Amino acid sequence: MPDTGRFIIRAFDAIFNRAGGVDRITALTLSCHRCSATTSSSDRELIHLPGGTLFKCGQCGCHQAVSNARVAGCVPAPLLGT
Repeated sequence: MPDTGRFIIRAFDAIFNRAGGVDRITALTLSCHRCSATTSSSDRELIHLPGGTLFKCGQCGCHQAVSNARVAGCVPAPLLGT
């Protein structure tokens, strides 16, 4: 999973478009580099921006925005023939 600079994204759930891109992140679990806490956020706890999402650490409040395209890059490509 990607290192965003302030966080490591451990897992996420999203609404995907037909091209495989992320339209909206609906859940996110991340580990904070500042305090080492792991935080899980649901859709209502995330701040949705045009083309991205703002999230924060539930422990220390550190926050960062990340583009949905970058998160979509974490999804493994489907296998041919599946």
